[in-house]
Amino acid sequence: MNTMIIISQGLIFAPIVISILIYLFNKKIINYLVFPIQFALTTMVIKLWFLLEEHGPFTYVLGGYNQRIAVELKMDHLSLLFMMMAVLMWWSVIIYAWNHKGKDFKFLFFLMFLEGSFMAFLQVNDFFTFFVLLELITIISAILILYKKDGISVKAGLYYLLFNSLGMVIYFFGIMLLYFKTGTLNMTISQSIIEQSFISSHSFSILHVSFATIFIAMCIKAALFPVYEWLPRAHTAAPAYISALLSGLLVKTGIYGLLRILPIFNVFDVSDFLFYLGFFTALSGIIFAVSQKDIKGILAFHTISQIGLIIMSLAYGSEIGYIGAYLHLFNHFLFKSILFFGAGLIINNYGYRRVTEIHGIFKTHPFLSIMMIIAILSITGAPFFIGFISKSMMKYSGINYFHQILFQLIGLGTVISFIKFSTIFIGKKQKKNPLDIGGIIGIGFLTSITVMSFFFELSWSKTLLKIGRISWDYGLAKGYDKIQHSMFTISSVAEFSIMAMLAYIIFKLIIKPEAKFYHTIRHFRVKFQDAVIYLLIFLAAVLNYI
Repeated sequence: MNTMIIISQGLIFAPIVISILIYLFNKKIINYLVFPIQFALTTMVIKLWFLLEEHGPFTYVLGGYNQRIAVELKMDHLSLLFMMMAVLMWWSVIIYAWNHKGKDFKFLFFLMFLEGSFMAFLQVNDFFTFFVLLELITIISAILILYKKDGISVKAGLYYLLFNSLGMVIYFFGIMLLYFKTGTLNMTISQSIIEQSFISSHSFSILHVSFATIFIAMCIKAALFPVYEWLPRAHTAAPAYISALLSGLLVKTGIYGLLRILPIFNVFDVSDFLFYLGFFTALSGIIFAVSQKDIKGILAFHTISQIGLIIMSLAYGSEIGYIGAYLHLFNHFLFKSILFFGAGLIINNYGYRRVTEIHGIFKTHPFLSIMMIIAILSITGAPFFIGFISKSMMKYSGINYFHQILFQLIGLGTVISFIKFSTIFIGKKQKKNPLDIGGIIGIGFLTSITVMSFFFELSWSKTLLKIGRISWDYGLAKGYDKIQHSMFTISSVAEFSIMAMLAYIIFKLIIKPEAKFYHTIRHFRVKFQDAVIYLLIFLAAVLNYI
């Protein structure tokens, strides 16, 4: 369909062309074009939603070449979900940062070029173009992390760039091996060949090495245990709006990659490995989060925790697990962006980063506090907030009662970490500094979507199922009914209240930030050379498992 092709290419080239114009002309009036471009992208994504709902997934080959060797673009329910997140994310970043960066043509060039590259990445259906675009996203993200050019941000940006580039070198090695066995890098054709050929046998082969290297590369991008050291470094050093972009969207490129790649290598059953990898990622993220004093550090490690939770939900390939993960990807993007934006306003206004030094935010800035509290209640899975929907659905993805207990344990850890974070709201009113109006509007924009999503999320997620042509089986229907009936019940409120009280007791009795254990955890850093060793051990573990 010509309309879909125009939308597909418009989503890629519109932000890239405007970024080049901004760089060439260096005029404030040209900078303002980012707003009509964002509006155009929003319109295109909405139009694409209805087209895909009517016609289903859509693919086309660029240049009319043979599908085996050509660049193929694909749009389906997964790419559409990430496109929605991308458009909302860029809207909020532009609004939030406009007062400070609206005149900075170089910043806007990198920001808009990154958006076009990300939109292209979401559509590619071959391994090599996937590699090129992911490398481009990594390089531009690193530039934005070290954009302040101070010592901390430069060091963090280089660490991020080098370690993620190392992951992509490993990925490239994996796709070379895949091409050697299949004769193509097209994802759809590769999947068909792997499923039908003798190379899907369980005996060790080049295909095992290919899968392991590609899998490891995506784990690095997703910041999974034990290769996530780059993420807290980048988050804490970058400006708040870049931290929000990293946490809310860019770290999820790894999850997107796993969602694309795991079905292709479906001959390998890594369900148990993936589940416990997600669990240890989530658990370690919580342990590090509760030991932190820096408010952005708490949020950074908590991102790791939530990524682990999403991986746990995806592990066993159930439809309810996938939908729960999709919803939590979207929800996490909303509430974590709000919290990073809010933390940025607080740090910029008061010059403090430690939770022990920040007090009285609720009395000083009640509107900002209410929006951040809504995000906190959402991320902890409180009833009447969007996190409750996605976390309940992910919990039902566990194949046995023990798995559900592990989900509950991670949920308890989440509440504990945000009890610590929430201490910034308590205390006497401080000297009031005016907050950046663009920052408040950006946070308010995301908060309004967060609140409204609670009432519409289940219905639009059913549309995603329809777009993806996912069958409405008994387990999925039962999961939806369970969640719909529990959204407004007293038992859900009681269950969360008990968990919150238990979390508060644990926080008061066990979480002692000045204790030697927490001090050691707080100051623990992995050197680059040690991170490389961990990476090699991780690769060996994956090879041994499969």
